[in-house]
Amino acid sequence: ANTSSLLSEEIEEVARESNLSARDIKSLYKRFQKLDRSKSGVLSADDLTMIPELAMNPLVPRVTELLHNTNFRHFVNFLGVLSPNAEKSAKIDFAYRIYDVDGDGVINASDLQTILRMMVGNNLQDETLDEITEMIIS
Repeated sequence: ANTSSLLSEEIEEVARESNLSARDIKSLYKRFQKLDRSKSGVLSADDLTMIPELAMNPLVPRVTELLHNTNFRHFVNFLGVLSPNAEKSAKIDFAYRIYDVDGDGVINASDLQTILRMMVGNNLQDETLDEITEMIIS
């Protein structure tokens, strides 16, 4: 979808994949084009941080890590996962990928500590973070 307009069959296909309406797809395409400051057809991590809803999220580094250099179709599929109509399994899969920081297929203590640190910043001492992680893991 590097062209300046989406074909109606592309809209229908992306709508089916994402559980979003054709109207939503068109609206998201306009937003994607505005975010894609380099006009490359993909969003960089910097482009993604321009999304106000993401900018306020403490997990934005993980989201941008998963989505950097994403094309329009992946962008829509990501947003589709966040929609109320998305399948529960898709939501769980996405959450798992966010929490599996090292990408080894397992959410371990190190992954949890990384995520917790993103969420609380330096408001907790390392010992407290270790205790919380231990409570969650055990």
